[in-house]
Amino acid sequence: MKPKPIVLLSASDRFGLAIEERLLAAGADVTRLDHREIAKAAADLKRAEVLVLGRDDDGGNVDLALTVRRLYPQLRLVVRLFDSALASYLEASVADVTVLSMSQTVAPVFAEATLQAIAAHAVAAQENRLPPHRPLLHRKRHWHIDRVLVGPPIGLMLLVGAATLYFSHHLQLSLFDAFYFVSITIATVGGSDLIKHASPIVKCVSILLMFGGATFMATLFAFFTEWVVSRRLEVLRGRVHARGSDHILICGGGHVGFRVANLLAEKDFRLVVIERNPDNRHIGALRAAGHHVILADATQDEMLELACVDRAAAVLALTDSEATNLHIALAARAHDPSIPIVLRTVSPELSAHMTERKDGIAISPISVAADRFVEAAMRP
Repeated sequence: MKPKPIVLLSASDRFGLAIEERLLAAGADVTRLDHREIAKAAADLKRAEVLVLGRDDDGGNVDLALTVRRLYPQLRLVVRLFDSALASYLEASVADVTVLSMSQTVAPVFAEATLQAIAAHAVAAQENRLPPHRPLLHRKRHWHIDRVLVGPPIGLMLLVGAATLYFSHHLQLSLFDAFYFVSITIATVGGSDLIKHASPIVKCVSILLMFGGATFMATLFAFFTEWVVSRRLEVLRGRVHARGSDHILICGGGHVGFRVANLLAEKDFRLVVIERNPDNRHIGALRAAGHHVILADATQDEMLELACVDRAAAVLALTDSEATNLHIALAARAHDPSIPIVLRTVSPELSAHMTERKDGIAISPISVAADRFVEAAMRP
C-alpha cells in the first residue's frame, strides 16, 4: 500500500515533532515544512493529499488555509485553531477542512480523569483505606512586629498619657478633663480657653502637643489609608480565603485550564482558579461564570492555603510549565497526602513515572492532541 503523502506545517516544537513521529509510525510519507518555506513547496503540496497546519497561531493558520485552498483545491486540510467562532466559520465556509484545538481536545481528558479520581477517592474513603486527614503544612504562625507600623500608635499613646498627667497637674483638671483637653488640642478643634491665663511654659507644652499630635495622627491616617488600599487590591486580585469545601482547585487559567473549568462547572462543581498572569484573557470569563479567581503564584504555600487546598475535592496543575505543575502537586500532597491530583506534563516518561508511583494522574496534552491530529490526517 502506497504511503499517504502528507505535508506538515509546524514550528520546531514538541507538538510538531510529536505529530511527525506519529504520522511516520502510521506509515505516512511526511514532508515537514516551516511556514517560511510554504512558498517554495509547490511540488510537495501538489502531490500531497493532506496538509496539517499545526502552529499555535490562529491568524496565521487561517490565512494559510485560505491561501492553500485557493491554490490547491484538492488538498484536505487539518487546521489547529483555538478560537471557537473562527473555527466554526472556517469549517462552514471552506470545504474539506477539519479544525482541531489542542485545548479543546485535551480538556475532556483532564476533566474525565478528575471525575474518576474524585470518585475513586470517595470509594477509598468509604472503605477506610485512606489515612486520616492530616494537613501537614499548617505551621504555627510567627508574628513579626513591624516597628514602623507599631511605632506611631505607641508614640501617640505615650504622648497623650504624658500630656494628660501634665495638664491635669498644672491646670488643676481631673484626669478625664485633662484627657479631653489633650484630645481636642491634638485634633486642633479647641481648648485655647483653658490655657488663656496659663504660664508660658504650659502654652509651649500645648504648642508642642499640637504639632506632635498632628504628626502622629497624619502618620496613622497614612498607614490606615495604605491598609485600606492594599486590602482593596488584595480583594481585586481574589486573594481572600475560599469558602466552603469540596471545591476543585485549578492552578493555571490558560487555554486548557479555562476549557477544563467550563467542563467541570457543567458537572456542578465549585471551582477556585489560581492564575499567575493578570493579563490572561480568560480571567474575566472565569469570574463572570462565578468562579473564585486568585491572581497569584500557585507554587506559594500561602496562596494554596487561601484556596483552601486542604478542603478541596481535587487539585489540577495545568500551567504551561512542567516544573511548576510538579511543584504544585508536591505542595498539595504535603497538605493532604490523599487528595486527588491531576497534572499537565510534557514528558511521556514523567507522566508514566508519576502515575506508576501514584503521585498523581499525569497527562501529556501533547500526546493526546497529537494522536487526534494524526487520526484526522490519516482518515480516508
